[in-house]
Amino acid sequence: MQGRQDNRQANRETRQGDRQTNRGDRQDNRQTNRNDRQDNRQQNRDDWSENFWDNAHDAYHDHWHDDFGDYWDHMWEYHPVAAAFGVTAWGVNRLSYWFGYGGGYYNPYYGDSGSYGGGGYYDYSQPLMTYEQVTMPVETAAPVEAVASATATATAPGAVPSASTEPTPLTKAYDEARQAFYEGDYPRSLERVNAALAIAPNDAALHEFKSLSLFAAGKYHDAAATIHPVLAVGPGWDWTTFIRMYPSVDTYTAQLRALESAVVSNPKSADLHFLLAYHYITCSSTAEAIGQLQEVLELQPKDTVSLQLLQMIGGPSSLPKTSSSAEPPKPATPAAATIPKQDLVGSWKAKGAGDSSFGLKLSDDSTFAWTYTEKGKAKSIEGVFAVEENTLALQPDAGGVMLAEISAPQNGKFHFQVVGSPPGDKGLDFSK
Repeated sequence: MQGRQDNRQANRETRQGDRQTNRGDRQDNRQTNRNDRQDNRQQNRDDWSENFWDNAHDAYHDHWHDDFGDYWDHMWEYHPVAAAFGVTAWGVNRLSYWFGYGGGYYNPYYGDSGSYGGGGYYDYSQPLMTYEQVTMPVETAAPVEAVASATATATAPGAVPSASTEPTPLTKAYDEARQAFYEGDYPRSLERVNAALAIAPNDAALHEFKSLSLFAAGKYHDAAATIHPVLAVGPGWDWTTFIRMYPSVDTYTAQLRALESAVVSNPKSADLHFLLAYHYITCSSTAEAIGQLQEVLELQPKDTVSLQLLQMIGGPSSLPKTSSSAEPPKPATPAAATIPKQDLVGSWKAKGAGDSSFGLKLSDDSTFAWTYTEKGKAKSIEGVFAVEENTLALQPDAGGVMLAEISAPQNGKFHFQVVGSPPGDKGLDFSK
């Protein structure tokens, strides 16, 4: 008995030592990694987008790039530390939703009464939860081996799969969906993409393809509700990827003209304006997309996804003329101010909107614990942190990085504002 107790104690001490070593390794490597990222800014942006799409099957998907004007890359121009960490606007959005920051996500086009393509039910009232953020139930999660092999086995519409390659159930369903779409059988396309979503419910490309199938079938409201949470956390397909789904440009053009006619006939339908803006961005019709997003915000001023898209493609001058949204948030303190890490060590709390509350514990060993509570439900995130100038970097164990510009703590208080947060964001005031 005593021997077993001694062994348990020894094992426990070993595990604790391993955890501490791992934390130390992450912290020791942070500066090296940051320098590497700063030397390869463009590669970082591409890497983030590849991670966003590399869920299940997309051997050749690509996404919107920075060809919409100077403000598309404002994260890299206004926030040097964000550039060093390789943060994109969508990376900020994704982590912000995860941390419960910014009042949460709102999809004005989603309601429980909608069918949203039938089958493969998904709660589109929430931002798309990517693979880094969610552990899927065992009975529905796609095995890691299947996800990895699907990328290699996905085939183009009309192509015959190699006889030597056995497709996974996920790849098979997706290939069947795309083939049906290519042939103009949109009900069949929806049926098969829903089958794929039953296997990989958090896959960005599947949801975007489902929205495209709904659009092609003339189900515009459902298409808008489906694409909205995808664009909340990542960019859409680029034109090359998008048009490959169709047998000809003429087929897509006819469908786009039908949507434009629906917008003209229903000028007060924000969902139609939003869906048309998404298509215009994909077509690189930037001026037209700006106009549609401005219409959306006049009809749905709480649509923060449209606000952020408008900011990225049109810059501050395109935003609604309000004092809170005319300019990007200003840094909490001058960039030259360096805040000692030791001044931040301790347990902090802050009040959010409504009944939400936050807790932040920063420890001497450079680990953090973040808690977010709303409507009696609490969520906790752990990881490591670093301070550079007046920027606090929180790196969760599950991946990604949350950057916030902070004020120097005074009288047991400091201000916390996420880098690249939406226009009008007031941040959080933490106190001990």
